[in-house]
Amino acid sequence: MPCTSHPDQRCAYRDGTGMIRLYIAEPCPSFAEGLTLPLPADQGRYLVAVMRLGPDDEVLLFNGRDGEWLARIHLVTKKLVTLEVLRQTRPQPETGNPPVLAVALIKRARLETIIEKATELGAGAIQLLVTRRTNADHTNVARLQLIAQEAAEQTERLDVPVVIKPVKLESYMKELRAGERLIYGDEISAHGGVNDIAPMVQALGTLGADEQAVLLIGPEGGFDDHERAALRGHKQALPVNLGPRILRADTAAISALTLYQAVAGDWR
Repeated sequence: MPCTSHPDQRCAYRDGTGMIRLYIAEPCPSFAEGLTLPLPADQGRYLVAVMRLGPDDEVLLFNGRDGEWLARIHLVTKKLVTLEVLRQTRPQPETGNPPVLAVALIKRARLETIIEKATELGAGAIQLLVTRRTNADHTNVARLQLIAQEAAEQTERLDVPVVIKPVKLESYMKELRAGERLIYGDEISAHGGVNDIAPMVQALGTLGADEQAVLLIGPEGGFDDHERAALRGHKQALPVNLGPRILRADTAAISALTLYQAVAGDWR
């Protein structure tokens, strides 16, 4: 689980061999053998003060561009920790066209769970939304980005999804780009006896190879009538049926991403 007591606190995430993995954020030079890399102060403290590592101990690095690299701690001072990059252990994979998760702001703990699990399940980006029934109008985006980073380190992803600051649902719908398909659960129709709402598995099978799936998760209490009407009338929106039960937002997000990866994503 991600650290939750303080936004700057970090947890020890290791790969299958027990080695610590670190995400090196921009700006960062391209990794190469022999590169000496100064760490940001928080990552340096984490390795030395929290994990008790010292010179010649090894860690794994990734930056979202250059794959995964083995590095060793080169220098430790009170103010600076540097790493020497040794060799590449994994190349950067082709990610294809990963899904975007667009999610309404909900209570903090459940939203943090969504960010963590969306990262584990391969979301390419996470767009935060404000809807008419949103019960929170702000959130700490930097904290959520750190949770995504820690989840990527833990799950051996070689990139980190960007968490995008909240915008209003109506504004987001207006700015959808060509080729984006907004997939949302129309639970009122699905549970009201309307049979023309396709199950999500079936609907995902209609996606074109070049279409970008945007999985839209509404707030607690669902979309209001105005929002639902706007979605139904939007030419890029695709209503789906997520089953006979009403799902919490965090359950719906996990379920939608799981179905996407099984039908149209990287689980095939």
